[in-house]
Amino acid sequence: MSSVTEKIFLNDGPFIIKVIDDIAGEQLTENASLRVILQWYEKHIYRHLYLPLFQTDSKTTINCSHSDALLAAIELLYNIEKTTANVYLSQTASLFPLKNYSFTHQTLLLSYESWTHTLRDLSTYSSYAIDGCHLRLLFIIYQLLKIIAFIHQHGLSCGPIQLTDIHINERYWIQLKPRFQSCLASIEFVSNGSHNNTDDDYHIYPSSTSNSRKNSVTPATASTQKTRLISQNEEASVISTRTTKFSPTTLTILSHSPVYHVEHRYETYCQTHIDIVELIKEWQLGHISNFDYLLILNALAGRKFHDPNNHLIFPWINDFTSSTYNLRDLSQSKYRLNKGDAQLDLTYNYYSTSISSTTHIVPHHLSEHLSSITYYVYKARRTEKRILCENVRAIWVPNEYPSSIGRLYFWTPEECIPEFFYDPSLFQSIHDDLSDLLVPDWCSSPEEFVEKHRQLLESREISENLHLWIDLIFGHKLTGESAVEAKNVCLPLVDHHEDLRNGGIVQLFLKPHPPRFLSSARQMIENSPSLTPTRHSTLLDDEQTKKLRTSSIGSKSRSSDSLLLTNELNDTFSHLDAIEQLLLLTSISFGKLPSASLNHRGTKFKSTFLNACQLDLRYFGVCLLELILLSKQHYISANFNGSQRLAAAKQLLNNNWQLIPIPFRTCLSLLLSDMTNENESSHQQQISNCAINAGFFLNRWTTPLPFPYYFEELYRFIHQLEQFDQQLLLGLTSIEQKLIHDRKFQLLQAQIPSLLLSLHTQQAHDLLMPYILDAFRHPIYGIRCIYFLFNPIAVVLGPEESRRQLFTLIQTALNPERTTIYHWRCFTHRFIIQLIARFGLTKFLQSIPILLVEACSGFKDEINLKTEIDDDNISTNDSNTDTDDTNNERSDTVTPTDYDATPVDLNEEQYNSNLLSDSAVESITYLQLKLGPVLGCKYFGRHLLRMLALCYVDDEQLQLLSTDKNPFKSIRSIRGDVNAKKIIDCLLSLIQNYGEQIILLFCFPHLIEAIRLANHRLTIRTESSLLSCMVLLKAILPYMSDSTLMTYLKDPIKDRIIHPCLILLSSNTVHFPSFDRARSITAYRVLDILFLLSLRLGYESTRLYMKDSIRAFFACFQSICEPTDDTNRSRTTSIIGFSVNRANSPGSISGPHTNASSTDGDEYCRITIDSLTNSYKIGAPVTPRTTDDRQRRSVSHSLLTTPNIEDDSSSSSNIHTRESIQQEIDATFTGELACTAFVQFCRLCGDQHMNSLVTRNDSIYAWISDLTSKPDVMSRNDSISANDVLMSIRDRDIRHQQLDESRFLRKNWLSYWEHEVGRSENTILSFKQIHLQSFVGHTNAVRSLCVLDDESTFISGGRDQKLLVWKVENQNDNSIKVESRWSYNGYRKSVFAISFLESLRLAATCDGSVHVLDPFRGQLVCRYSQSKDTSAYAAMAAMPAPSTKILAATSDGIVRFLDVRTKAFAYEWKTTLATGGQVKTLAISPNAYSAVIGFTTGTVSVFDVRSGGILGTLKVPEGEVLKANFYSRSRFFTSSGDGSIFLWNTKELAQATPTLLKSHTDPAPFVLTTRSGEVIVATQTNKLCIYSNIKGGAQMDCQCTRLQSENVKGTVSSMALFPENRLLLFGSENGNIELLC
Repeated sequence: MSSVTEKIFLNDGPFIIKVIDDIAGEQLTENASLRVILQWYEKHIYRHLYLPLFQTDSKTTINCSHSDALLAAIELLYNIEKTTANVYLSQTASLFPLKNYSFTHQTLLLSYESWTHTLRDLSTYSSYAIDGCHLRLLFIIYQLLKIIAFIHQHGLSCGPIQLTDIHINERYWIQLKPRFQSCLASIEFVSNGSHNNTDDDYHIYPSSTSNSRKNSVTPATASTQKTRLISQNEEASVISTRTTKFSPTTLTILSHSPVYHVEHRYETYCQTHIDIVELIKEWQLGHISNFDYLLILNALAGRKFHDPNNHLIFPWINDFTSSTYNLRDLSQSKYRLNKGDAQLDLTYNYYSTSISSTTHIVPHHLSEHLSSITYYVYKARRTEKRILCENVRAIWVPNEYPSSIGRLYFWTPEECIPEFFYDPSLFQSIHDDLSDLLVPDWCSSPEEFVEKHRQLLESREISENLHLWIDLIFGHKLTGESAVEAKNVCLPLVDHHEDLRNGGIVQLFLKPHPPRFLSSARQMIENSPSLTPTRHSTLLDDEQTKKLRTSSIGSKSRSSDSLLLTNELNDTFSHLDAIEQLLLLTSISFGKLPSASLNHRGTKFKSTFLNACQLDLRYFGVCLLELILLSKQHYISANFNGSQRLAAAKQLLNNNWQLIPIPFRTCLSLLLSDMTNENESSHQQQISNCAINAGFFLNRWTTPLPFPYYFEELYRFIHQLEQFDQQLLLGLTSIEQKLIHDRKFQLLQAQIPSLLLSLHTQQAHDLLMPYILDAFRHPIYGIRCIYFLFNPIAVVLGPEESRRQLFTLIQTALNPERTTIYHWRCFTHRFIIQLIARFGLTKFLQSIPILLVEACSGFKDEINLKTEIDDDNISTNDSNTDTDDTNNERSDTVTPTDYDATPVDLNEEQYNSNLLSDSAVESITYLQLKLGPVLGCKYFGRHLLRMLALCYVDDEQLQLLSTDKNPFKSIRSIRGDVNAKKIIDCLLSLIQNYGEQIILLFCFPHLIEAIRLANHRLTIRTESSLLSCMVLLKAILPYMSDSTLMTYLKDPIKDRIIHPCLILLSSNTVHFPSFDRARSITAYRVLDILFLLSLRLGYESTRLYMKDSIRAFFACFQSICEPTDDTNRSRTTSIIGFSVNRANSPGSISGPHTNASSTDGDEYCRITIDSLTNSYKIGAPVTPRTTDDRQRRSVSHSLLTTPNIEDDSSSSSNIHTRESIQQEIDATFTGELACTAFVQFCRLCGDQHMNSLVTRNDSIYAWISDLTSKPDVMSRNDSISANDVLMSIRDRDIRHQQLDESRFLRKNWLSYWEHEVGRSENTILSFKQIHLQSFVGHTNAVRSLCVLDDESTFISGGRDQKLLVWKVENQNDNSIKVESRWSYNGYRKSVFAISFLESLRLAATCDGSVHVLDPFRGQLVCRYSQSKDTSAYAAMAAMPAPSTKILAATSDGIVRFLDVRTKAFAYEWKTTLATGGQVKTLAISPNAYSAVIGFTTGTVSVFDVRSGGILGTLKVPEGEVLKANFYSRSRFFTSSGDGSIFLWNTKELAQATPTLLKSHTDPAPFVLTTRSGEVIVATQTNKLCIYSNIKGGAQMDCQCTRLQSENVKGTVSSMALFPENRLLLFGSENGNIELLC
């Protein structure tokens, strides 16, 4: 928000308040009933409505000062009793919050909090926001009427409201700045004994001092009671109306500056009402210079000096190689001249193709005529380096800026700025390293260049072509076919943006701009006695000001204007084309003809309160008219005053009557009744204006405006939300802010579901959605709003709108930067099921599983716990601060952690028992079972394997855990195991559900590939992946059966996993990025696997099958340096020191804060003890990983971002020699590791066997004796004893017993799973005829099949008059016959149509009557039957969400809309103009805009679902239409009885040229489409064809096959597709249903 300051000058004389109006006993309000309204009109039709400012006896007067009256007005609108507040708030949220006010003996200074954008900005620069949503315009009008009614009810007047006075935010809520100088409209000023009534412009007092729109003044300090002090250093903007006043000294200094002269003149243009029709005529006649004319056009377009995004635009007029030649072609834009036609065509055609559908960018040639970057380059010599680096390029390079004006012209593709025509200082550089901008050779100085440049602008050559440039920048070549031909299509004018903007391209003229009359015509005009001599002047001249500042009422007749113009031009036949263009432009664009003068007086009102209120409503009508027409009439001036503005509005209404939408005509006629169209008759005109108030327009029974019935409830709700936001501007404590946020959340939770149900249209939803989206984004209560409100909102919006508006927000909520205790709710399977149902399974699988996997790792749990600790510290510190120092300022804002750690109510569970990761694990486990093996492995298994590796990325994850935390029962447990544990649990749930084939075909390939990549190149990523592979291998070994384990023990477990890992660990050429820390941990994990395999195999089998692995493990110790007998003790000391003082090593395992004190740029040397020489050895300097590096690496725990992980192996600063690598090996394969392994293997396979396997057993025995001789080392508890770990392992940890193997992948299910998991995402559907399941339950032909969107349920209906609901689950045997879960037998005929109503999650079926059922609960919802006199339903289809209707077509072509929500018949349409036979099929487009009906005669009728109009009638070549369905929004296919399949386009119905897929020899009534665009066709002879590459036309691919008899017995009678699992269902004539892939 920004501050707006207003200064009101006080009058010295007293005020007399006259009470002359009769007091009405009853007022008409917006909530009055129809009976009350009629009684009120009967009683008060000619009586005044409002009370005066002060209620006294009739016909009495009260004397008061101006300041007292203003203070009374402020107290009426604002609550100023609370003196401790930062701002003063009104009872309505539609008035600016008042920051402070101050009285002096002459002025009242008011300061407000306001928004940036105004209604005029909305209409001018973002007109599609109201043009594309008429309800948004109506709601803005409704809010404005509410403001007027509020001010009137407090006995005040609004004043002449303008669109610039009404501010608007991004949620389209408006606020008005009260005009206190206009509020006292019924008060008369007394001076010298005489009364001076206010004039037409009744908001201007006689003694008001005029000033410019924005001039800084120093406010005075208030001394009266009930005032706020304003700092003398604070600058305030002064709002005034006309001209600018300066002191004589300032004016003398500035008057000699050309910059001041031009900019001051431009400010005058912006504040002066300009009749654009007279302006064009004056410019044509040469009375206005080109320079001033362009200034005025920029002013009308709303451009501003010194605004980089909306600066004034002037044309480049030559290339500066000559002062008079090489002029620019003004008929082409500068962009076109620079880029060329080929480049612009390429840009336009690029966005015209299918790219635009993905990028959502409409075709265009250019984005702006003058961008902010070009503006700063133009003014680089006069702009600070800091600003240039922020806006042009971050690095200051002076040579990148053009050195001369000529180079600047050829460099830029954009237009010029006016400073190059009058400001020579623009060439002088303020930078030492950037030279002055050079002028052309034909100039000696910048002053001379500016003068000659200005003269060239006024030359004949430029004047005769300037209108062509105006057409490009402000005229008709900005839009339509003219813009395309001129290659001048501008993106802001065609992108239909709805965001609020303060600047942009404005189209002033709709027709070609007339050229300027040259010297011959002007000479003839000069000789005319009726006109003054031709001269170039400005609008500062009084004579020209009087001509251009004219009211817009118009002359009495257009014929007299035309005659006058003809006389003035003196029949100049050589310029008839220019005259014709002028008349065409003014008559069509502006609705009037030029005239000499327009002198009309407006209606005057007496300065009574009633008349002031009536005048307020008239100005409301003017604002309404401007709001409607401003997007089409951008020349409407914002500087009208008094009767001039009313007269202009009346003429505007008269000239543009046909452009006014019909619903607004009655209202505008009522408010501006004297200019009502003669052909428009309305009973409202019979009502006296005195009986009209704001309540009349707000009352639903009397208003002529088409306000929906729900506006009052919607307004009340939004008003409460805005009031809560305004209350946050007060100086509140954190507790008070928390209370406001809680109330706001409770209001949202209680009101939004019911409001959404009452808003029936998409445009109505757009009114509420900004507040919903804002609530979802809120850092305090946003996550709670998402959890409680997502489902009701998504139900109303439907899948498509939910995906467009809510999906990104849900992604952000599920991937927060900081989690709170409320986030875990959004990861529960209850909420996840809602996401699948509302977004669709396809959209869900694209993005949500990866977020669930990230949450499953537990990294966000750590953030949650840290947040709770921080909150406690913050609250403690705050309390201490408040106690110790009461003068410290309290923060006005509250962070989410201030109270999100506190539950909403006492029943809320604590976060310790509801971790986010626990909810994610529960949801993943549930989804993996529900979605099946294919989708579970593709969308969860792959991400889980990737996330498992990320659990060991980061030095912090490699820290040792205490003895009481050992998730995997490892000898060396580290912190990463805690995060990896839940990932492993999710992977093991896949194995438990679908068997050990997941291990063999999914896990083992991943392990082998990860170890291969680590051997190829060891980076931080592959290092962590190597460690995760060892963890995963140990976890999955217990789930392998004995036979499978023995089969795969040698290959790949030992040969391709364990042994390559040991080779990598002992290699003296490979450096581990985490030094010996990761190498040592990986070695211990290999030892864990060897121990587990030995326990699993037993004593004898270990001696037989594990000897090569044990030998390979102990062979790694040969790579360490051989210790001598004299140095054994030192070697042991080194081992003990490594174990005990591990935290002191920079590469140690348990040193979490090793280098926390290191500063950036510091290096350290790794000091080690040489085991051979027993001497200290200093390694190469190493740069420590600082805290910043650790934070940067911690970002790598996300699967969504590319990890910015330091690759230590590839760093040029870290050159690892063989000697440094040897140190890692020595620190890894220590005596402690050797003793631990040797002792335990001796227990597992015997001492003698171990002595035969280990070659260096003497050294190991020596190490054992040294370690056992030191009780302090053996008794330490910083590491876990291997013996304790082995003793803790139970039978279930060695071999897991499977309880249920019914869903294990075997036989055909295993073949299908291998095929689908191994394919890429974009692979064409390949039908292998793998039989998976048979569904038995029908006794006759299956006529219809419908697959639900959960990919696990389908419904079948047959000729046996039964409906069956089936559950699809993989079975270990494909020969098992599956029975139905639920059946419905309430049909009288065969079920021939089944459709899923997505919005209500119900199934609609048809057997001549429509039956609606709940397939998940097994209940009948409702039934629609036809009477005996009407035809039965022959086809049926459900409308796409969010619609709740079903379309059912009778055999004679009547389509009935059945509303399932109300369980009632809605309406019906006839969809064929002639007899088209009987209806055979019905289909609806995905966007619910159109539908097709196929008849038995081969006729296809396409009709508009919204209006019922028939869009076209098509005819297939031969046979009846068997099937029709849409495969995109505008394309559908038809299947004929002769076997032909045609593809049609609803956009080409006038000249329909369908595409023939293929003509089959037999009928093909079963046609399906996949999401990838493939078409599947099944014929009645069991032939299946799959068409791909449909867009290729004749080059489309086709694979055909015949269904095998052992898979499908009998003839195919129906077909359905599981789109995500890529499975096909076939119903046969014998009642069986087969599932094939």
